[in-house]
Amino acid sequence: MKKILAVSIVSAFIFAVLWILKLFDVTRNLLILNLVGAGLFLIGAWVLKILSPKMGTSRFFCIKPINLLETRLTLCLSIILICGSFLINYATSLFYAYISVDAPTAFSADGYSSPLIAILCVIVLPPLVEEIFFRGAVMTMLRTAKLKPVAVVGASAFLFMVLHGPGWYFLSDLFAGILLGMLVYLTGSVYSSVAAHFLSNLISYILAHYGERLVDAGIGDLTVHVIVICLVGAVCHLLHLLKKLILLRDKEDRSRINENSRRWEEQKTKGEQK
Repeated sequence: MKKILAVSIVSAFIFAVLWILKLFDVTRNLLILNLVGAGLFLIGAWVLKILSPKMGTSRFFCIKPINLLETRLTLCLSIILICGSFLINYATSLFYAYISVDAPTAFSADGYSSPLIAILCVIVLPPLVEEIFFRGAVMTMLRTAKLKPVAVVGASAFLFMVLHGPGWYFLSDLFAGILLGMLVYLTGSVYSSVAAHFLSNLISYILAHYGERLVDAGIGDLTVHVIVICLVGAVCHLLHLLKKLILLRDKEDRSRINENSRRWEEQKTKGEQK
């Protein structure tokens, strides 16, 4: 309960500071706002680490390399994240248009003084600092609080959505939080979610610049159809990879059990000989 309370307090503090900043002119300088947000997430992650002194840094932040199968799983879930988020935002924009609500675009890189600053604030910083906080520190704290995996992923995704606004397109934030949490749960590594988050933001940045050209060229609907096909294909391949991952984990578990049994038999035999 204490760990859940700690996560709630730290998240509420970050949300309050970001909300206060939006009330002042500092929000006009998006570089400063993004740097302050990055600092808050890193400080929050480290505060949660301090509250778990018995756990090593690498284990707490889920820092470990991923194998080839986990890399394929990361790429597959990245495609699902990109395609799914696009379709959710597309459906949301159609809904707002239907009810005659003038909603902003789902993603925009406008307001930055240069492309390099936009890349830093949109593509580079968010995947690093947000994954360290949400999928590293927060998920570890909730997991060690003995919550079920569904609750851990769901709670981290909800916080991810809330600390992103929530804005007009909050459903895609929730969807992204769930998928990224699942990815770290399956691979045990925050590297996988950083990579998926990076690819998602990169594609979103590209579409923000060239999406209107696709519409002007008359292939906007074709783009939606292609994305649906990619999503279906990625989901089918994901099921195949999950089957392989389950079989591999089951094999490793059996090997570990057999090794423990062998050691126990050896100790038993030595005890009888004495």
